[in-house]
Amino acid sequence: MAWEGTTLGVPEIQDVFVLPERRGDGVGTRLSEAAERLARDRGRDRVSISAGEANEGALRLYRRLGYRNADIPPQRVVETIAIRGHRVDIDDTLIYLVKDLPTVQR
Repeated sequence: MAWEGTTLGVPEIQDVFVLPERRGDGVGTRLSEAAERLARDRGRDRVSISAGEANEGALRLYRRLGYRNADIPPQRVVETIAIRGHRVDIDDTLIYLVKDLPTVQR
């Protein structure tokens, strides 16, 4: 989770990856739900996530989980980032999605 400095100004779930052999097992759903609970527990009422425009599986998952297109155009990203200690070259166009989180009655 990125809490500050995000594209949409709300907490952003970042760098989610599920091994190909585990896709369809509910791992992505459980990870997303855990991140949403964490955001709610910290008093946030909205979260965002992005996926490459060609990553139809991820976009389909997030929409099924209640995420909707954010009101910004797709963003092209060309950079080198570090993931788990490894340099990764990125050249992708990201679609940003947002989800309003329900309040929890305590």
